[in-house]
Amino acid sequence: MANDIDTNDREVFQLHIGSAGVEIGHRCWELYCLEHNLAIDGNIINKTEQNIPPVCFFSEKNDNNYRPRTLFIDSHSSTIDKIKSSKYRNLYTDDQFHLITNSYETILDKIRKQIENYENFQGFIISHATYGRCSNFTSELLQKLTSDYPTKSIVTNSVFDSSIDVSSMYNLLKYAHVVIPMENKAIFNLCKHRLEIDTPTYTNMNRLIAMCWSHITCSMRFKGCLLADLNEFQTALIPFPNLKMLSSFLAPLIPFSYSTNIDFKSSSVYDMCLPLFSQNHTCFIQQSTPYKSVLATSLLFRGENIIPKEIGQKLIIDMKKWWRFSNSSPTGFKCGINYCRPYIFNNESDLAWTDKQVCAITNETTTSKHLCEIGLNQSDESSKEQNKSVEHIEALDYLQGLRKDYQELEREIINANELNLNTPFV
Repeated sequence: MANDIDTNDREVFQLHIGSAGVEIGHRCWELYCLEHNLAIDGNIINKTEQNIPPVCFFSEKNDNNYRPRTLFIDSHSSTIDKIKSSKYRNLYTDDQFHLITNSYETILDKIRKQIENYENFQGFIISHATYGRCSNFTSELLQKLTSDYPTKSIVTNSVFDSSIDVSSMYNLLKYAHVVIPMENKAIFNLCKHRLEIDTPTYTNMNRLIAMCWSHITCSMRFKGCLLADLNEFQTALIPFPNLKMLSSFLAPLIPFSYSTNIDFKSSSVYDMCLPLFSQNHTCFIQQSTPYKSVLATSLLFRGENIIPKEIGQKLIIDMKKWWRFSNSSPTGFKCGINYCRPYIFNNESDLAWTDKQVCAITNETTTSKHLCEIGLNQSDESSKEQNKSVEHIEALDYLQGLRKDYQELEREIINANELNLNTPFV
């Protein structure tokens, strides 16, 4: 019967953990409110049948007031206090903020109390960092959520730093069903080189991550035809259960300063997409070459002026000059269109508004292998200074095996397509 339920009516509970996760989550909800015609206190503006906020992300408190289905969790109150003192303080209730203690039962009880009222709960979206004081907490919580809700999907928005703890990464990949990593170095470069911000701050970076997640979740909230529920992330993008890291690309990325004197409307879909495939600084994970060995990809188009026939053979042919697909993958290449226009942050946007955007969510070997290698290199350094625990050895073996899987698939695609993946960006 679940398949007969509109995907917009299937609830998703979002957990934002640690200072990075809390800040990113708050920025996401700020955008969602703009997109769904909600004021800063959750009251709907000019309510009509067309602009009622989706049940999947919002609960209706009364006839005209809505609350995000979310919980903010941190071990320190500073980031949470910023939200409580912001103009969005009345969007949330006190029960939606939690400071970590030694017991997991309090937080699990809060989650249970929220979810027990849901009619068609589909799973969790978790925003967090793989480093910092809350990384161990996130690993433990993932394990407990998997145990308590074994049939529900867990999709993570995982921020990676220049060093990766192999145990944290192992637990993330062991318990989450889908991992969408965002790498600080790559996002810094996106802000600096694409958005022309001289010295990007974490605020700039977190806003850009929120823009990407607004696009990733657009079809869940606006009746899209691709990635319209959490389960579809697995069926559309993960051909093999252990290969679950997905790279994200977003275009166009145009500095806000340009918007005062240039009209960015109605560039063709082809022109908008081409930088995703051929240029540097379009991916939220560090890239060294435009050539990709791809297991599966979904192109998510968003905007009021998307013309389906523009997503045609020429675009696909030129995309395949840089992205080559595995013949053994059952998922492959998909496109989806959502006619909801993109939004930008009011008064503090780093991006210029455009009438259309494209987000590519891709399961490919290069960036996934890159993250495995960062973790393994970090492990080599730390092992010189301390004895390895049993858990550390298990995590190390898992990442080594995962890297080998990606290498073998990459070699298969290279041989089939006669590619040279060492060609750098120009």
